[in-house]
Amino acid sequence: MLKNVLVKHLDGPLFFGFASGFTERVSTLKDVKFVIIRMKKVPFIDQTGLYALEDAILTLEQRGIEVLLTGLQDQPRLMMERINIIPGLIPKENSFVAFRECVEWLKENCKP
Repeated sequence: MLKNVLVKHLDGPLFFGFASGFTERVSTLKDVKFVIIRMKKVPFIDQTGLYALEDAILTLEQRGIEVLLTGLQDQPRLMMERINIIPGLIPKENSFVAFRECVEWLKENCKP
């Protein structure tokens, strides 16, 4: 199995309360190099959720952690593109339709 990877499942619409608990949890982990955010169950993201997600991603990047997205639905993708989270913070190639594709990419492109 892959080491140094944290998988975060998001369930339901993404609102403001997401960022603080998420970044706090990640900040306590050691040796994390990748965070996979599974968004298959996120049909909607509001403006506050969008900026909270952006803050969380910036915090991760400042620690040298690469963020990967899976299962991104249309509305959240459009919102993330509108404020340049994609491709500004997260390159398009770091967004995968399915979780399995993301895992395969990690296996092929990341050395232990």
